[in-house]
Amino acid sequence: MTGIRGYGAYVPLYRVERADIAQQHGGYAGGETAVPAHDENIVTLGVQAAKNALANADADGTAVDAVFAATTSDPFDERGVAAHVGHAVGAGTDLRTGDFQGSARAATDATLAARDAVANDCETALVVAADVLRADPDSDELETAGAGAGALVLGDEQVGAVAETASHTTGYVGRFKRGDSPVSGDGRFNRKNYIEAVTGAVDGLAEGVDHGVFPEHDGGWGERAAGAVGLDAALHSTFDSVGYAGAGGVLLDLAAALDEAAAGERVLLASYGPGGSDAIAVDVTTDTTPEMTVQEYLDSKEYVTYAKHRSFRERLGGDA
Repeated sequence: MTGIRGYGAYVPLYRVERADIAQQHGGYAGGETAVPAHDENIVTLGVQAAKNALANADADGTAVDAVFAATTSDPFDERGVAAHVGHAVGAGTDLRTGDFQGSARAATDATLAARDAVANDCETALVVAADVLRADPDSDELETAGAGAGALVLGDEQVGAVAETASHTTGYVGRFKRGDSPVSGDGRFNRKNYIEAVTGAVDGLAEGVDHGVFPEHDGGWGERAAGAVGLDAALHSTFDSVGYAGAGGVLLDLAAALDEAAAGERVLLASYGPGGSDAIAVDVTTDTTPEMTVQEYLDSKEYVTYAKHRSFRERLGGDA
């Protein structure tokens, strides 16, 4: 059965306290948000997560037959992340690549594409999801526009088997572009559609789950979705420490759950983005701990001022 051979994550060192952002623009928000350094971007974040996943799988880049990458914040019309990641980890020139963008759901789109590739003609596939989200200084999204990455190595199962999957697809778009920054519609309406899509995907997979991963655009959305399907499981979210990290946050949160899961337990992941939700159930078969866990990344941090946060982000071409 196709499964996860290894996994990894990456969170930038720097953090800004959301209260500092709120002090500049009014309001108040608790928690903190990850800030990429001036020399970090979606490719460097993704490469580091990929290297961590390969190390966890006890493999190197030469073993990789395909790379599938997901992001919502690629600033270039013609770039793509997968080929850059493949080159950086030392994969061969006969590498198959696939880039998935436009929605945080792209993380599970890429994962399912990698699963299908391994089931057909690839021995080892690498999945990478990375994001550095943007927001206008006067927008509601500014306080939680985060950055992070996660990666999976798929092949013969080692860490866990991809046991069951399901999808719930809609035509609803909750975030759209105005210039360089995303604009969100009514928050209550967005939350309603999040809960409907996520519960629609996971409803038939909620039995026997020990760990739930429901990446969220705002605090508390995942708990509401879990409650709606009666999911009795430990929930894992990096939202309070990292912010909303788009597609990167999906695999980052999954890594946090796999860090805690034991052999014999089931992890249920549900992505969400414009277009709906995918649910993936993973049956953990081996206790494993990567060299750097998600919690260790969260604990290893350095706070920056609001001004420094803006400076780093503007060097990357972002507004926040």
